[in-house]
Amino acid sequence: MNPSVLCPDGDDLFAMKRVWIILPVLLLIMAAIAAWAFWPVEHSAEGSDQREFQVQCDFARFRQILVRKNPTKAIVAHGGMELISESIEGLNVDTSQDDQPLLNAIRGQSRTEVDATKTLTVHVNNPQIESTDLVLRQHADIDQDRVRVETRSTDPQGSIQRYETTLEAVPDADGTRVSLSVQMVITVRVPRLFTGTADREVQRSAETGLAEQQDALTALVEKYASDLLMLPEFN
Repeated sequence: MNPSVLCPDGDDLFAMKRVWIILPVLLLIMAAIAAWAFWPVEHSAEGSDQREFQVQCDFARFRQILVRKNPTKAIVAHGGMELISESIEGLNVDTSQDDQPLLNAIRGQSRTEVDATKTLTVHVNNPQIESTDLVLRQHADIDQDRVRVETRSTDPQGSIQRYETTLEAVPDADGTRVSLSVQMVITVRVPRLFTGTADREVQRSAETGLAEQQDALTALVEKYASDLLMLPEFN
């Protein structure tokens, strides 16, 4: 039997000692990396989306539907929220371009221009967002050739740091061209390793919410586009 098999020489002993020194160090490094990766952190996840589409409805009638049929509840509900309350904070109505404002409004042919501000309180129904009631400020500028509605959170509330949507509509050769956009910033507490996953989930929520807003607006317009009389709704 070779004596060196039973009695390692100096080089072998040195190599074995080096392994036993390095191994704990490597384990400590791996433990530190794992602790860093799985340590919970506050992370601001952002999501945004834009989309443009056409609705088969004359622009004059489209704007009257928005004014007289109060689409806020339907659009908010399809955006993953539930409308709790709404109140008008300011309202300016310009009838100078309309010789028969009441009659034309009923006919859906009004040329009246409206500038209105509302305060909305909504409840968020989204599994990716900590449940909270959210106060929004909505401003609508409705002219003869353009509609623009901006809705944004008044300040950071719960996990929602910022929420903003816009709706813009203009006449189109075949009806009305509508543009929608949404931006949101949500604070989440997740392991550092999963911040990318949180970003993707919030982005998915933004895209899904905007697609549902498009569906709700399209359905609302289709419901009333052929009505001969455009009577107001008060709820």
